[in-house]
Amino acid sequence: MPAPSRITPASQAVRRVIGLDTEVALREWTVWIPDLPEGHDGLRVAHLSDIHIGLVTPDQRIRNAVELINSTTPDLTLLTGDFASRRPAPLARLGRTLAGLDSPTYFVLGNHDHWVDAPQVVQQLEGVGYTHLDNRHHTLEHGGAPLHLIGLNDPVTRNHRPEQAIAELPEGGTRLLLAHQAESLAEVSRSGPTFICASAGTRTGGQIYLGGLTRRLMRRHGIRHVRGLARLDGEGPWLHVTHGVGSAVTPLRVAARPEVGLLTLRRDRAGSFFRGD
Repeated sequence: MPAPSRITPASQAVRRVIGLDTEVALREWTVWIPDLPEGHDGLRVAHLSDIHIGLVTPDQRIRNAVELINSTTPDLTLLTGDFASRRPAPLARLGRTLAGLDSPTYFVLGNHDHWVDAPQVVQQLEGVGYTHLDNRHHTLEHGGAPLHLIGLNDPVTRNHRPEQAIAELPEGGTRLLLAHQAESLAEVSRSGPTFICASAGTRTGGQIYLGGLTRRLMRRHGIRHVRGLARLDGEGPWLHVTHGVGSAVTPLRVAARPEVGLLTLRRDRAGSFFRGD
């Protein structure tokens, strides 16, 4: 009788680097925001990005991300683009693979979606009940206060329309912005209201993250925000950038595990708190 197979810590580390594992990490952030409406104190927002369904990203990893998000019981979930990889064929299973998110779910597109087949991406996600927010906004009532969700389309493919996204945006309340490219958020902040919290998924955290070296390389390409939570341009609204869960070209990942972000907004105290790995 053959001995049962066992994955050792060393082999698991190798699987993570070469992209064979299906694990998804949870990275939790608590953000204290002055003047947050009382009804939004404790608002929980899940953030998932860069699905890249296809040969390089295991479908089970995507399903695990859905289960992980549901286990955190967020108030809403934001999906920030790049559902496609390189070919349109895998998009036929995008809806059923990413289906099942329990909280109200909203999405915008990324550059890969436009390069491959944006209409099919939208059809697949709307078909499982998720709301498309490219270049538009949607207002919810949460805890007796308005919650404005603002979506931006992708600037790389010249599809983003910031002025359209914030046209006739109501005053007051909390404003959450979702976009695939973090660099597009500053333009919206300059041309419209101040956003209290922004959510953007892009660049997969460098995917191969080598600390300062990765940050310097990204800055050469005009990318200032690579991963985690930071103030936009140092003193603007909070911005969260996630590693994402998938890969479009190479499965390799170094110090940039597939992840789901969970942001909890709190009142008054300024600053942030991180819990994760």
